[in-house]
Amino acid sequence: MIPAIIYTRVSTDEQAEKGFSLRDQKDKLTKYCEAKGIEVMRHFEDDGYSAKTFKRPQFDSLLEYLKKNKGVIRKLLIIKWDRFSRNTEASFVMITQLHKLGVEVEAIEQRLDDSVPENLIMKALYLAIPEVENLRRSLNTTNGMRRALKEGRYVSTAPYGFKNVRDAQNRPIIVHSAMAEVLKKAFELFATGTWQIEILRKKLYGEGMKVSKSNFHVLLRNPIYCGKLRVKAFRDEEEEIVQGIHEPIVSEELFNDVQNVLDGKKKSKYKYALVNKDYPMRGHLICPRCGKTLTGSSGKGNGGLYFYYHCTKGCKERHKTEIAHTAFESWLGDITLKPEIAALYMAVMEDTFKTNEGDREQDIKKIQAAIDKNRELLDKATNKLLEDEIDKDDFKRIKEKIGRESMDCQKQISDLKAAESGYKEYCRFGFSLLSDMKNCYVSANLENRQKMLGLIFPEKLVFYNSTFQTMEANEVLSLLCNGGKGFSIGEKEKSSENAAQSCVVTALGFKPKTF
Repeated sequence: MIPAIIYTRVSTDEQAEKGFSLRDQKDKLTKYCEAKGIEVMRHFEDDGYSAKTFKRPQFDSLLEYLKKNKGVIRKLLIIKWDRFSRNTEASFVMITQLHKLGVEVEAIEQRLDDSVPENLIMKALYLAIPEVENLRRSLNTTNGMRRALKEGRYVSTAPYGFKNVRDAQNRPIIVHSAMAEVLKKAFELFATGTWQIEILRKKLYGEGMKVSKSNFHVLLRNPIYCGKLRVKAFRDEEEEIVQGIHEPIVSEELFNDVQNVLDGKKKSKYKYALVNKDYPMRGHLICPRCGKTLTGSSGKGNGGLYFYYHCTKGCKERHKTEIAHTAFESWLGDITLKPEIAALYMAVMEDTFKTNEGDREQDIKKIQAAIDKNRELLDKATNKLLEDEIDKDDFKRIKEKIGRESMDCQKQISDLKAAESGYKEYCRFGFSLLSDMKNCYVSANLENRQKMLGLIFPEKLVFYNSTFQTMEANEVLSLLCNGGKGFSIGEKEKSSENAAQSCVVTALGFKPKTF
């Protein structure tokens, strides 16, 4: 009897669509062997694996078995060639490899006599047909998905913040998931320009938004969250952005603001350090001796655990956090905004706001008129297409051009509306904060303390001789809190044994001054 092994395979798709059965394949192969006097030495079976490659668990085991029993097994029997592979090139490579092991591959329902040279053409045909079927199915799927995308329907696995459901007509659609609100918060916070992307990601990670560093950046770039879909370039078709039929999570204005931050068009001046509650000023202090940033750490003493800000460059500069915090809060108490100055600035800003409001409305009307004109042009082009006065390619180019121009106009309107929206309310809030900065800082949580430090003092602070200095304060704050004279320039610190070699405190610094 001829020793042989039998191999059966079915993919998940084939089971679902065509009802292919592994049992049926095995029964047919077994009966064939009995009728031909072939001894079945082993049976290998891959359940749910594609034939696009030979990277299948049981086929790997099959090869190992043949290598260990080289010269013993004479045949590898399959039902049809598509059970063996759906990749023509890989099939011939594998057939050659099996021949070297002394094994002949035979499809019992598509038998060929290898001694006849012309049968090689038939074998190539048997192997090519399944590959062509795969390629056609893949192309049909791609075309169908692109057609759905162009119609505004997202049919793939829902991105973060959405979930897949079916509409009333049983067609696929995406709706908001439980994480949509956290995702919206991510856009709102990042759009302010005051958050480093990784610090924001870690903050939201703790609130349940489990997104990796790379995926978070991709997420902020995805127009699906403002209700649009990106249809990628394919063959001779260029990439395009279309309006989706799903409900957006963020507005188009907010999405554009985030893109401006990512593109560097809206740069942040402020950087917040990663700190814990015991060191809110870490990352904002520099060593008065060497100019390096101070870090924070704790140490045990007779009285328990003590916390310090200290230098990491070998300097002996070290301050207890409680002393530094008390001095800073006292310093903030000296930075105050007089009520009459606040009222004056508010009156000026309201007048400016009213003036700019009129100009802004005129600009919006002009841009909206351009959008309306584009719509008329598109309607005319559509009528010409219907009347065969222009062909589809010309219409497509016109539509894409008008679409790009309209999107640019919409973005301009969004920017104009966002520029001064709520401006007076922000001013009032800011003036009230400046009038009681110390208490606002003391009562704030860790995150807001960090924001206040970064906003008030763009440059880092120096703590020396129980007082604070900064090389540069916020220019607007300086003018508001000091009657237009700016922060007073402090005199050079007197030389001392510790300050003699200082590279920071011997320079002119700024100190707060009140009236």
